[in-house]
Parts: sequence; structure tokens; C-alpha cells
Amino acid sequence: MSLFEEDLIEETAIEQVVLPNGFKFFIQDFNLSDPDVRDVFTYAKNRGINKHKLHILRAGYSVSNDLRRYLILPSYDKNGDLNFYVSRNIDADTHNSFKYKNANVSKKTIIFNEINIDWNLPLTIVEGPLDLLKTNDNATCILGSALNEDMKLFQEIVKNKTKVNLALDSDVYHKTIRIAKLLSSYDVKVDILDTRGSEDVGDMSRERFNEVLDKPKTFSEKDSLLAKIRLL
Repeated sequence: MSLFEEDLIEETAIEQVVLPNGFKFFIQDFNLSDPDVRDVFTYAKNRGINKHKLHILRAGYSVSNDLRRYLILPSYDKNGDLNFYVSRNIDADTHNSFKYKNANVSKKTIIFNEINIDWNLPLTIVEGPLDLLKTNDNATCILGSALNEDMKLFQEIVKNKTKVNLALDSDVYHKTIRIAKLLSSYDVKVDILDTRGSEDVGDMSRERFNEVLDKPKTFSEKDSLLAKIRLL
């Protein structure tokens, strides 16, 4: 390991995060008598959540007014401590509402649900938490479309030399190539998953995602050249 790599994996102080007021886990406290709770659960089911994903993603809702019709996905670090959460408004596509209300913490310092990750196995990386409803279990999201050297997730991948399956949206293919090239420069093997045909991974069926996962394409410098040609 180079001195530069050693610098990358230094621990970063994590800001304290608390769950929103009135938060409840579906698997522990599903209030069927509350119509808003039923609507949030129906939204989650329509997005592809199942009993297994309810457990592994610890999905929940809130009975407080400010997050009453939001699907909430918390994130926990390797020690089981809360480090982030994402709240998605189920009405945002049809009403003028805030689509997301998330924890006020730097995304660079967290690894979304690191508690679920085995660094010795290939790691699937997607853009957002709702994409994780369709992926395999050893997966995380980058809460956007960038993965840089100053991000904790990048540092842990380099530290553990974890093989990566990149499954970003097809409309940001140039960013996929940039991430793959950067990881490869640290001797990390990267496979690119073909997400074309869907707006994002969250729009795929779980069966379709598994088909894509079974047919990865290993990144090479040729892909970087082709990506540049695509942008011309």
C-alpha cells in the first residue's frame, strides 16, 4: 500500500445523526389503522420492496406531521450506529412537495448501510437508496452519481481491494466510466452493469437486475476511450 493510500483510509469524524421524530420500523410497528401509513407501505410495495428488503433495509415511516407521508430508509455503520437516513415523499411526483428530506450530514463521511457490507465479496454500487430495493444484498449507494477519492466509501474499497459492480443509471454513463477508471487506478477490479432500457435501477424488476448482474462487463481503458467518443 502506498503512502497516498494510507492517507486515504484515515478515519473521519462522523456527525451524530438521529432518526426523525415519530419514526417507526415497518417490521416492528405497522399501524394498519392509519391511512397515511398504509399509503407509504403501498408505495414501498409498488417500488418493489418485499419482506426480506423490509428487514435488511430497515424501512420505516414517521407519524410526525412533517414526514407523515414519507418512506424512510435509515443507514447504519459497521458498528450498528445510525449514520444517515433518506426520506422520500410518496406524493412528490404528483404534488408540489419536497421530494426528499435527508439527514443533514456530509455524504462523503458515510457508507450507506455499511452494516450490510462484506468487503471480501463483490460490492454492487447504485446511485440511490431506492435502487437498493432491486439489488443483491451486498450493495450500497453513493447518494448521487459521484464517487471520489475523498469519500469514505471509495477509501474502504481501495483499502480492502473489493471488487465493484457499478450499476449507475444509463444517462450518466460517462460518470460510470470516470468512477471505474479511478478505482482501476488503485488496482480495484470493476465490472460495469448494463442498465440501459430503464430510467434507473429502481425501475427494473428484481429479476431483470439479476440478469444484468449475471452478465457484467469488466472495465478496460478501451471503455474510457469509447465513452469520450460518445460525448463528441
